[in-house]
Amino acid sequence: MPESPGEAMTEPSDPAGLPAQQPPPPLPPPPPQPGPGPYAAQFGYAPVPVNNNLGWAIGGILVCWPFGIPSLIKSLAVNSLWAQGQFNQAQLAADEAKKWGKIGIIVGASAYGLLILAYVVFFIVYAVLIGSLVATTQ
Repeated sequence: MPESPGEAMTEPSDPAGLPAQQPPPPLPPPPPQPGPGPYAAQFGYAPVPVNNNLGWAIGGILVCWPFGIPSLIKSLAVNSLWAQGQFNQAQLAADEAKKWGKIGIIVGASAYGLLILAYVVFFIVYAVLIGSLVATTQ
């Protein structure tokens, strides 16, 4: 029992004579989550849209257009397939676009490398022939 009217009661198990602590107030509920977007799957959220690999397609067209055209066609089909809800087909089209783009860049870069090598060999042979002709005429 308190000895004076202003003294607070303490728990008998509290040795320091401090008042008992109150539990913290409950946390407010979390804010509502945004609803599913226009491409929502049936049971939850749709996965993130796949990369259409348009960069590989453009690179393939700039370096070797015969391989860049199929890459561009496939990469442009990715977004429409995704919008139709055909997620697996969209991923396959993105993979095909990347494959054809890489093939185009590799083939084109190899062809340009061989062309540069052919020019170097041509000028070396030309210089040797001109040098031998100048040496024989003197």
